[in-house]
Amino acid sequence: MASPSEVEVVAVVLNWRQPAITESVCRDFVAQGEEGWGLVVIDNGSGDGSVDRLRSLVAGLPRSELIEAQENLGYCKGCNLGIGRAKALGARYVLLLNNDMQLPEGSVRPLVDALDNDPQLSAVGPTILDPKGRCWSQGGGIRLRANLVTLHNEGGEPEPVTAGPEPVSFLPGACALYRLDALEAVGGLDESYFMYWEDVELGERIRARGGKVAWLPWTRVTHDTSASSGGGVSALRKYLCALNQMRWLRRHGRVQHWLSTLLLDFLLWPLSLGSGTHAAWAKLRGLIDGLRGIAPGPRSVERWTGASRSR
Repeated sequence: MASPSEVEVVAVVLNWRQPAITESVCRDFVAQGEEGWGLVVIDNGSGDGSVDRLRSLVAGLPRSELIEAQENLGYCKGCNLGIGRAKALGARYVLLLNNDMQLPEGSVRPLVDALDNDPQLSAVGPTILDPKGRCWSQGGGIRLRANLVTLHNEGGEPEPVTAGPEPVSFLPGACALYRLDALEAVGGLDESYFMYWEDVELGERIRARGGKVAWLPWTRVTHDTSASSGGGVSALRKYLCALNQMRWLRRHGRVQHWLSTLLLDFLLWPLSLGSGTHAAWAKLRGLIDGLRGIAPGPRSVERWTGASRSR
């Protein structure tokens, strides 16, 4: 890795038993061709041989290194390890990347330029496409709907590159660039979320301190949506999202948010059986556990998957 004075951006990528796709996004990032950028890969206690492959990967890539966790720390704590390493390297910005991202050449530099040119911005994110080229996210927000979270323009045609930029409530953790000092000011990712909804919480805390969070339309990346957790209707994702929805509500929810959750998530819960019985029960149990204040962790993840996952 370059010396601290030479590092401008550090990308943080977590791996859990998916070294092939992790390798792909790492190579995409390094292929951006920026001299002052570094890469930190965290293996989240895979225990399957991933570490050997990732060691070989970082040995062959410039300004790259591997952190080996001995257990599944969860997405939040794993990312915080990478953020801490970025600070030690003297980075100004941290790029949080899911390992199932595809980064076209030149797609990251516009994010850096935006933060360079507007000191009021704390975080920026690109238009994120799904593998079919439809919009997956143009930032996110909270609305009165089932699950509360909305990804702007999900499933639609991506906005033209001449649109925006626009302020958003939060940036999905799949791909977002943060000022390191903004992350430090709020204590990094909230590890009590383990994974899911931590990006919503992060946006909430950054904006509460007067920071601005924005979506940029003129750069695009692709996300193989939730490949590491089994997709949007997996029991794992349903349980953790519901659990952390209630965690967020207990901290930040207003009356209208509670009423929306009561009606659309609890009373209309039987409608979710159409997406699969196991996933529906996982969601209901997550809502109940969240009301009880139960914290997510490796044990709760294993219950719904049979094995630990990181994200």
